[in-house]
Amino acid sequence: MRKAATAGEKVKVLYSKLSESDKKAVAKRLVVRKLRYLSLLNGKLKGSVKVLIVGDRPGPAAPTDPTYHHTPFYSTKHCSGWLNACLHVEGIAEDELLWINAYDREGKPTDFSLLKNLRVESIVALGGNAEKWLKQNGVSEYCKVSHPQFHKRFKSSERYELLDKLVSH
Repeated sequence: MRKAATAGEKVKVLYSKLSESDKKAVAKRLVVRKLRYLSLLNGKLKGSVKVLIVGDRPGPAAPTDPTYHHTPFYSTKHCSGWLNACLHVEGIAEDELLWINAYDREGKPTDFSLLKNLRVESIVALGGNAEKWLKQNGVSEYCKVSHPQFHKRFKSSERYELLDKLVSH
């Protein structure tokens, strides 16, 4: 793994260009994310969470199997692969993060009460739909950044602002 970028330094990374050992590290990151997400859904995640990251909803390429877990950004493809590679290269610890989508695959809002047993230090909304869900649930203290897909598609020449938010925590 290369040295993490300093705040403001642009990170140009693609999952496909990572070494095999870095790809294995990303896979481990995703297992941690999935286990934390499933613990949340099962009501077993309690205590403090350093950063809650709120996404929009599962992407159109997400599995349609009703038993699939839909952990946010649980992929090494598309913008999820890019995002996960960036987080890895930056050295951002997955166990300090909790990921949740604001809506399910059909657009139904996620039950906000899932978060009732948590003390969240900070919240990041990934785009306008995540921000809308937070506001609808009475949350006023959060930081909004662009959704990873938007950033990758339209602002790829700039550093992704989520990285600086997470590095500063």
